[in-house]
Amino acid sequence: MWDERKDQNRWKMKFILPEHNEALRQLRLAKQKIDRPVLSEEQFAEFEFVISSAMSENLPLFFELYDDGFIREVTGRVVYVDHLRKVFRVKDNRGYTNFVRFSDILNVKNAPSG
Repeated sequence: MWDERKDQNRWKMKFILPEHNEALRQLRLAKQKIDRPVLSEEQFAEFEFVISSAMSENLPLFFELYDDGFIREVTGRVVYVDHLRKVFRVKDNRGYTNFVRFSDILNVKNAPSG
């Protein structure tokens, strides 16, 4: 007599190779990726105002950045604007400098200082 459960168990993996595990992880990550949102000119103008105001008062900012299909968050003070390379240098609380490209910014707002 044929038992369907035995047949299913026969084909289940008893172990998984590291290469297969990595491929499955990459597949899960690919499914979570998002497309780059399109921002309006008004949003860019608002970002510019928030950044320039925070720089003049040395206030921390909270950035949401597009990073290869994911949203990355950076909090810190803008210490330098490189207009040629179109990059901000943002120093965080730990003293690390993050390079933020203009084109990757999805949102900017004042961060709570504390």
